[in-house]
Amino acid sequence: MSLIKELQRRNVFRVSAAYVVVAWLLIQVGATLEPAMHLPEWVDSVLAFFLILGFPVAVFFAWAYELTPEGLKRDGEVDPGSSSRAITGRKWDRLIIVVLVLAVVYFAIDKYYLESGPVTTAEQHAATPGTPSVTGEASVPAPAGISDKSIAVLPFVNMSSDKEQEYFSDGLTEELLNLLAGIDDLKVAARTSSFYYKNKTEEVTFKQIAEQLEVAHILEGSVRKGGDKVRITAQLIRADNGFHLWSETYDRKLDDVFAIQDEIAAAVVQELKVTLLGEAPHARVLNTDSYELALQGRFLFNRRAEGDLERALELFEKAIELDPNNAAAWIGVSPLYLWLFDTPRREDARLAAEKAAQLEPDNPEAYIRLGFAQPAEAQEWWDRAIKLGPDNPLVLSVMAGPPYSQGDFDRAIELQRQAVKADPLYITNISNLASFLIDAGRWDEAEPWLERQLELSPSSPGVAMNRAKIRLLQGRTDEALALLPEIPTSTSRLLGEQWLLTLSANIYYSSGDIVAADEALNEFRQHHADEYPLFMAYMLGWRDEKDQAFDWLSKTLEQYPELPKGFVLNPYLYGLHADPRWQEVLAHYDQGTD
Repeated sequence: MSLIKELQRRNVFRVSAAYVVVAWLLIQVGATLEPAMHLPEWVDSVLAFFLILGFPVAVFFAWAYELTPEGLKRDGEVDPGSSSRAITGRKWDRLIIVVLVLAVVYFAIDKYYLESGPVTTAEQHAATPGTPSVTGEASVPAPAGISDKSIAVLPFVNMSSDKEQEYFSDGLTEELLNLLAGIDDLKVAARTSSFYYKNKTEEVTFKQIAEQLEVAHILEGSVRKGGDKVRITAQLIRADNGFHLWSETYDRKLDDVFAIQDEIAAAVVQELKVTLLGEAPHARVLNTDSYELALQGRFLFNRRAEGDLERALELFEKAIELDPNNAAAWIGVSPLYLWLFDTPRREDARLAAEKAAQLEPDNPEAYIRLGFAQPAEAQEWWDRAIKLGPDNPLVLSVMAGPPYSQGDFDRAIELQRQAVKADPLYITNISNLASFLIDAGRWDEAEPWLERQLELSPSSPGVAMNRAKIRLLQGRTDEALALLPEIPTSTSRLLGEQWLLTLSANIYYSSGDIVAADEALNEFRQHHADEYPLFMAYMLGWRDEKDQAFDWLSKTLEQYPELPKGFVLNPYLYGLHADPRWQEVLAHYDQGTD
């Protein structure tokens, strides 16, 4: 008898096939349960090791032993005439079929349900009248008004046991977002709006997210980092129906993270069938330690809790020390040189922004930072940023600055609305829009934006203060007074004590509490008047003490001749507009335009 026939007789092939199928199924189930049950990362590796080790053992037993009604016996001990191997073989065939069916069922569940994550429910995947079949869903056009070539990158979930590694998953998300944003034909939701949904995926569906961000696709994933190794999973999802267009898992050493970014970006581009003018974008290869430090710095920069900005500065500077070609670190450090020092380090801020622009000449944020570092040349740099990223939310917000400075509130409001539309969940943009509307006297229009700001961030310090200001300007003094205690204590630190003291003094004065109003005014005079003379005019103008108010306005324009006109048009000074001296104030700006 040939070896092949003997192997067949002894059911070696059947046992091998059954073992492989069962082992594969166990590995897949293990990979699914590992993250769900928060098992250690080595569990799936250990399982695979023992299953591989068990294969030759199973083959050996199939060859050397036979399962009889009396139990397991060596092949030589069984009479060939009474052998039950044929019956056992048919049992093995049925077992293989059952296991294969289970494998198919698992694959279907994993593909169409488990991969959808906590955002999408089974009901949302169920067929509904008018819904295309699965085979054709990948090519279904996006809803009316939403480009099919659009995507939001949701924050990748940190699956590492160390929650302090969250900066890494956030940073990877930002890197992927920036890579995809470099594709001309692809609309990518802004970073702030995407990150609004961090830790909120159980509250909303992909469809709801896509509708709010006006995109057709969602890229989500998870990151598990341990030592020098990282596992990254990514999934591209059709938002309107939850259909998974593509998914992949990457197991790499940490120094290969840049290649992972390239792979994911290229896969998304391919799946979306975006027509590119060139190749898919590539991540800049950096020193790995520098890259991580910049990610940590960016994480703290965006969070801005107590001490975060100071720590971010340290991390950015360390990242630059390790790799001077890290543009993200230069961009991050530039504004901190302006914000964190009693005397702004303007030259350092300029040099940092210039270095970023040299490294990434197509990055509009580098030129925005240059504009803030060089106020005299700001418009030149911002014009360049506008050319590079006319739809960039940060660019649009900056574009609103010059019209505001010129007192053209309507134009500033229009541009700020565009910034909000481009990044609808970015609180700073919403807050700026509300402030512009208040300064323009359009108080009723500002109210919904304050509500939106509060909805997005219940602890946002500017909301209660702006509400109180609106009530004061509307003559609803009692309501304004009642809102003062609701203003968070962090407001003075985050927005500047001068604003809160001015508001408080004016509310107290209008409510008839002259003692409290004088206390606030005198406290401001003692600690802030030399640096912020304009605010003295705000308080004295509100009191209708015109002579003193105009004196402080004169001091302001002498001390700050480039003061934006929008600050002078503040509603606190409405009471001065009928005075002939007001025209002299406006003439200061008219001279500047001659």
